Amino acid sequence: MPDTPANTPEEWRLSELNQSIEQLEAQSTQLQVEHHTLAKDVSRATWQVVYLRAARALRAPAASFDLWPLGVLVVGPLTAGFLSLVLIAGVTGSNLAGVLAFILAAGLSALGLAALLYHPSQVALPAAVAEAESRRQFTAVQSKGSVKQLATVNERLTAAIAQRRDLMASGLVQRAALLQRDWKTMPDAEWEDFVVEACRTLGASVDRLPRSNQNAANLVARYRGHSVAIVTYGEGHNVNSSAVQAALTSMQRLGCGRAAVIINRRFTGAAQDFARHNGCKAIGLEEFPDFVLGKVEL
Repeated sequence: MPDTPANTPEEWRLSELNQSIEQLEAQSTQLQVEHHTLAKDVSRATWQVVYLRAARALRAPAASFDLWPLGVLVVGPLTAGFLSLVLIAGVTGSNLAGVLAFILAAGLSALGLAALLYHPSQVALPAAVAEAESRRQFTAVQSKGSVKQLATVNERLTAAIAQRRDLMASGLVQRAALLQRDWKTMPDAEWEDFVVEACRTLGASVDRLPRSNQNAANLVARYRGHSVAIVTYGEGHNVNSSAVQAALTSMQRLGCGRAAVIINRRFTGAAQDFARHNGCKAIGLEEFPDFVLGKVEL
C-alpha cells in the first residue's frame, strides 16, 4: 500500500467544502422557513393596525354626536345593500338576485361596522392601537434581520459552491486521487503509464519513445513551452547515476531543454548529487507526491 495518507490536503479541503455547503444549505432552508413565518406575522400585525385605526377613525365623531353609532349601523348597511341591489339586478336582470344581494351586503356591512364600533371597547382601544403598532414594528425589525441573515448565508453558500467548482476544475482533486493508487509497487510498463497519466493531468503533452536499451529516455513531455526527456524505471530495477546519464544523453540527442528521471523508490546519494550537478531533475519516492500535485516542476 502507498505511504501517502488516505486523505490529501486537497481531499480534506473538498470534504470541508462539502460539509460547509451542506450546513449552509440547511441554514438557508431554516432561515427561509423562519422568514416566511415572520412575513405572515408582519402581515397579521399590519392588518390589525389598519383595523384598529379604522375603528378609531369611525368612532371619532361619537364624541360630538351621541347617536353616531346608531346612525352608522342604520345608514351603512342600507347604503351597502342598496348599492349591491342596483349592481346585481343591473348585471343579472333579476330582481330576486338583487334582493338577495341587498340582504347579504346589508348583513355583512352591519357585522363589520358593529365590530369596528364595539370591538375592542372604547376604553381598551387606545391601548390596543399602541400594542398593535408596537407589535408590527417589532415583527418588521425581526423580518428585516431575517432577510439580512438569509442574504449573508446565501452569499457564503454561493462562495463555497464557487470554491468547490474551482477546486474541481483545477485538477487538484484528480491529481490527489492518483496518489491513492499503489504506485510504489508498479513494474516498468505500469509505472510508465502512470507517469504519462500524471504528466497529462498536469497539462503536459507526452510522447512515448521505443526503448531500445536501458540507457535511453522512454518519454518526452512538453509543458509550458519546454520539452523534457524523461527516463522512468518501475519496481525491480536498481537505479544509480547511469539512469541520470541516460536522461542527459537523451536530452541532447532529442533536442530537449531539460532531463528528468522519475522512479517509484529512492535515489542513491551519488545519483542525487550527479543529477543536481548536471541539471537533471531526480524525482523519486519522496519527490513524486509533490510532483503529482504540481509542487515540483520538471
